[in-house]
Amino acid sequence: MKLLARLLAALVLVALLWACSAPPDDTGDMDDSDPLVVFTSNRDGNYEIYTMKLDGTGVTRITNNVVSDSLPFFSADAARIAFVSDEDGNDDIFVMNADGTGRTQLTNDPAADRWPAFSPDGSKIVFYSDRDGDTEIFVMDADGTNVTQLTDNTANDRIPTFSPDGSKIAFYTDRAATGFDDIYVMDADGSNPAPLTNTPTARDIRPVWSPDGSKIAFSSNRTGNFDIYVMDADGSNQTQLTDTVAADEFDPFFSPDGTQLLFRSNRDGNLEVYVMNVDGSGQTNLTNNGGEDREPNMALNP
Repeated sequence: MKLLARLLAALVLVALLWACSAPPDDTGDMDDSDPLVVFTSNRDGNYEIYTMKLDGTGVTRITNNVVSDSLPFFSADAARIAFVSDEDGNDDIFVMNADGTGRTQLTNDPAADRWPAFSPDGSKIVFYSDRDGDTEIFVMDADGTNVTQLTDNTANDRIPTFSPDGSKIAFYTDRAATGFDDIYVMDADGSNPAPLTNTPTARDIRPVWSPDGSKIAFSSNRTGNFDIYVMDADGSNQTQLTDTVAADEFDPFFSPDGTQLLFRSNRDGNLEVYVMNVDGSGQTNLTNNGGEDREPNMALNP
């Protein structure tokens, strides 16, 4: 019996030593801890939603329809994705799990409902819609109930996003007398709208908050073509980050740690997703194919 026990102990020791010395998995599969980028692409002939790692690897198609799926937005915990689909003939808002399962329609209006964005706690989705004749900003519960209009004017208010603490919403609007778009911020209930930019002869559009709420990135054509800018959350210290002649760059979005910005650019003759440091350095192409890759987005707390 003692000899048998010693043999079993020896076998266990050998197994442990083998496990510790085994080479790491190099298959390239995504680890659960890897933050994911979600984006839209028509690389397969139709606009669908894809995910990939922040280094551009692990590209995975998560929708597969004959209709157009676009404008994806992660919930902060990376569990769900809100997006837009035209499967009913016009743009409506849907939600699905991060792997593409559980596809659920949230809005069903003859108008176009676009650009959904989760609140930080995942309980609300803010979006814009032209259901009252011009584009206004609405909010609803994350299950599609209790739709509430937040803005109401003759201007066009578009692309809203919640601040990280959920107290504010940034958006862009052409309500200024010049008719050009500026970045505004308002309370989450639609009150106290105030301009952050005032560029009388150019468009400032598509604002997004940094994870700590101290910065807002946006796109502007104030130098002739659209480039990515960043400013303090009160509108001060506006800084140009990209300067690509004869190219347009849109859709900035911060990485979860706030050190990098995703964006999309046609600088190489085709729409692709790029990443750069928040100071504008290290601009790197993440996608490279014959289709259009756009609207990159990440979960802030994956």
